[in-house]
Amino acid sequence: MDSAARNPKMDLAAIFDRISAIGAKGGEGVTRLAASAEDGVARAIFADWMTQGGARMAHDAIGNQFACFDWAGEGAPWIFAGSHLDTQPRGGRFDGTLGVLAAGCAALDLQAETQAGGFRPSRNLAVVNWTNEEGARYQPSLTGSGVFSKTLPLDDALALRDGAGITLGEALAAIGVDGGTGTVPPRPEGYVELHVEQGRILTEAGRRIGIVEGTWAARKMTIRWMGRAAHTGPTPMADRRDALLAAAQGIAAFETLLAAHYPHLHRSAARLVIEPNSPNVVVERATVWFELRGLAVAELDRAGQAVLAAFEKAAADTGTRLEIIADTLREPAGMDSRLMASADNAARACGFEPLTMRSVAGHDAVALQNSGIPSALIFIPSVDGIAHHPDELTHPDDVAAGILMLTTLLRRLAEGDSHAER
Repeated sequence: MDSAARNPKMDLAAIFDRISAIGAKGGEGVTRLAASAEDGVARAIFADWMTQGGARMAHDAIGNQFACFDWAGEGAPWIFAGSHLDTQPRGGRFDGTLGVLAAGCAALDLQAETQAGGFRPSRNLAVVNWTNEEGARYQPSLTGSGVFSKTLPLDDALALRDGAGITLGEALAAIGVDGGTGTVPPRPEGYVELHVEQGRILTEAGRRIGIVEGTWAARKMTIRWMGRAAHTGPTPMADRRDALLAAAQGIAAFETLLAAHYPHLHRSAARLVIEPNSPNVVVERATVWFELRGLAVAELDRAGQAVLAAFEKAAADTGTRLEIIADTLREPAGMDSRLMASADNAARACGFEPLTMRSVAGHDAVALQNSGIPSALIFIPSVDGIAHHPDELTHPDDVAAGILMLTTLLRRLAEGDSHAER
């Protein structure tokens, strides 16, 4: 193994620490929102690491980064592996980032084997960093993978605006992504994503590897109550049309209704924006981001209609007007059975007994799988199931297990494992 391939691999922990430091504030987690200056720095570190290891870098117009290993030459099929480098505000350092770096680590191992003549792949490999997986700055989430898989039009994605009115296209241009660069690989034969579980199922089962068979559906609603600004002092109470009061009643009704009739659904009202946001002005506009997750789309439909009726009642009771800004459904994904079989075989070859499981959270693998790209989603344990929080943690032994299993799987897929062929 030559030094050019070996050193980046050996430096994985240091690079993980470097990227995790971008956007980190002492004790408050990591804030590295999509297309931010911090995201740009992390992208540069990732690109430099991969280039030193022999990869050819490219990115598309939405900013998805591809570290390409053109082992089998032009015209050969491609395998993708990766995740995302953007985070939630004050999030953890493992979510997404570990998946990108684990795939990079596996690719560098295979690159070294190829250079030494011990590995002769029939497929090319790309390690991918998808843009705006989290959906924290720009909605919808899974933006980059959605554009790549052609379920989200590029122009629509570039026109998305954050809370300050900055479009995603403008933000990407500010960090040097203004159109595509290099030759971006075509749709792959298969995609593999390693991710921390963000739950306690693996730990409770005593397993190190989880193979996801499917994901839950998610219904996401952005609701706005429109009132009228007024002075909080002299305006008579009977004359007030308080949008914040409407939102408060709507949130309370949402929680009460779902807890009583749909207790097994996962629910949240996780973001609230009020305008004009002054202590001396009755709130004129209150916008709330609601979410429902469950296995059955039909049940999400019924629950959604019930809460929309409750939102209308909150508007009527407060003299405000209800606006439905967005109401979207992400279909559940059934992951590719052939890739699942390959992942199961690879895990067992490494000495692990994998657990077949479902994911409540969405991941880029969902966007690709739902668009017809065969995809596999692999979990490794999360300590106490903590996610989107500074305390997020996966033990080094579990990281090592995940990288070993992922490397084994990617080696087999790049060689042309029959389970990956369509």
